[in-house]
Amino acid sequence: MFKRLAIFTSFALLMVFAAATVEAKAPTSIAYGDVVEGELTAKVKKIDYTLTVAKGDIVVLDMRRGKDSELYSTAIIVNDPDGNEVVNTTEDTSANNTVAGFTADSDGDYTVTATRNNYSDTTGTFELRPTAAKLLQSGDSVKGLVTNDTADVYYALPADTDVKISYAQTTGDYFLYFRIVVLDSKTSASLSASSTAIKGIIWTVGLKTEADYMTLVSVGGNEYDLQHDDISSKFTLDVE
Repeated sequence: MFKRLAIFTSFALLMVFAAATVEAKAPTSIAYGDVVEGELTAKVKKIDYTLTVAKGDIVVLDMRRGKDSELYSTAIIVNDPDGNEVVNTTEDTSANNTVAGFTADSDGDYTVTATRNNYSDTTGTFELRPTAAKLLQSGDSVKGLVTNDTADVYYALPADTDVKISYAQTTGDYFLYFRIVVLDSKTSASLSASSTAIKGIIWTVGLKTEADYMTLVSVGGNEYDLQHDDISSKFTLDVE
């Protein structure tokens, strides 16, 4: 009797362990430029991804609700390879779509968590895309291309610096959006300046970047989704 009870108890514990192992799903690996889709529900409140990053990378994470999705409160958490939290926008209640970023202090696999803010229970699909932003310096002249595959293209501006940057769309029937946004480790990007312009018109803006915030330049499509129809538009950026 005791032997049977011991065998049954061992079997039950084994089944519990197996169920827990199944539920503890390993994070999905993603790379710069990937667009992954996911869905947050009443039960699935967050989804983890693993991103391999090199020291010094300026990492931009673009999380947007999917088309017709009711996920109106996206948020992102990032932990470094040692488990230290480097980004957490869950207290930011202003983001329908989240653009978060950080500069990597070390090489390794960073855990990127797609979730919603702490005050929301909205559900729905989302798209997440990590990119590495190029740091623009005085004298740089960039020729870029936005397509369905590239989605928004991001550049970083140096901190605590007077910057003057000129933007022009040179080709393409899809009129691109030029934006300057600022963010820190606790907030999604907020808009500082923006423009859309017809081909050949140069738009110039001067600003002083802040020491404690990341300042990004983005060129791309509309803000609601990462996949657009029939985009192939070129642009230039010139930094004084």
